[in-house]
Parts: sequence; structure tokens; C-alpha cells
Amino acid sequence: MSNPPATKACDIFTRGRNFGTKLDNIDTRLTVVATSMAALESKTDDLENRGRRKNLRLFGIREGAEGQQTLLNFVNDILTGCLELTPDRALTLERVHRTLASGKPNQHRAVIVHFLKFQEKEFVTLFVDINAFRGFQHNPCKLRVLHNGKINLFTTPQEAEKFYKSIQQ
Repeated sequence: MSNPPATKACDIFTRGRNFGTKLDNIDTRLTVVATSMAALESKTDDLENRGRRKNLRLFGIREGAEGQQTLLNFVNDILTGCLELTPDRALTLERVHRTLASGKPNQHRAVIVHFLKFQEKEFVTLFVDINAFRGFQHNPCKLRVLHNGKINLFTTPQEAEKFYKSIQQ
């Protein structure tokens, strides 16, 4: 006659060892999946950031300013007029929309312009940067400078230049 308690103990020991092996396999698989997921998250972030490279935010366009036109056509007309583009140098806008955040009182939501070509977005940005130093402004804005613990606001490049010269002396 066999010893049933000894057999049961042996079976329990074997099952425990099998569960331990299965647990090690699951742990290994979990590590592989976690590594793969981290790589996929990194790729997704990279793709999202690359997609945003062709975006440009415009501020100061009031809600409903486009009237009956689509926002895309309205912004295209504004950019073409401000940049004084000829028809052969027309911009190719893929989409234009307002930000999702609700507008605050007396403040309009920004308009996001997605260009088809990154070079066109860079051209617009470069044009605005160069002309901002000449006093060219698409929308009223203020330059905010913190100097010696005091905030100074300037509405024109001339005011900022005068302040800069005064602190250089």
C-alpha cells in the first residue's frame, strides 16, 4: 500500500515547481511587453512631434472674423496679403482650426495653421521674425521684460530699444 500523504506532498511540490516556472515565463513575457510598449510610446511621441513641426499658431484673430468664408481660406488670404505673395508663390495649407480651449472673455482662441510643406511654415516664420524688428505686427502685442525685479511692458520696438539703451549706460 502506498503512502497517500507522501504522494500528495510530492504532487504539491511538483505543482509548486510548475507554477514557479510558469510565473518566471510570465515575468519574462511581461518584461518583453513593457519594453516593447515603451518603444512604441517613444515612436508615437516622435511621430506626433514631427506632425506638429508644420503647425503655426496665430493669435489675435477674433472669433467669427472669417464671416462666410472657411477659416482655411480666410487665413490663407491674410497670409498671402501680409506676405505679399505672388500667385506662383502661394502657400499650401493642409488644415486650419481654432484651439480646443474655450476662449476667455475679451480673448480669442488661437488659430492653428497646418502647412503641407515645412519649408512654407519656416518661410512665414522667418518673414514675421524679420519684420517684427521693423515694427511690423500682425496683432497688438506687448513685450514683457523683467529687469532688476521689475516688469517692464513695451508696445513698440522703439520703446524696447530706448529702454535697452537706457540700461546699457
